[in-house]
Amino acid sequence: MSSVTITALFTILCHLAFIYLSYQVLDVIRFDVFLHSHQEGKARLLRLLLAIAIGFGGSSFLLSIINNLSSIFFGL
Repeated sequence: MSSVTITALFTILCHLAFIYLSYQVLDVIRFDVFLHSHQEGKARLLRLLLAIAIGFGGSSFLLSIINNLSSIFFGL
């Protein structure tokens, strides 16, 4: 496999892992307090969208740090 393929696979897995972790962490927040009781589906969708936003942001931050450190140390 080429280095581009490995980098793309690592990026996708990193994004998915961070989205999963943020989804699990958001489980402790009770979104039903902020929404009406009959809007459970919207609460789940809000949790998913927040998990995607937070997970993608955290993953992008980590990938940026890794990229910058590799540029510093390896001069790539």
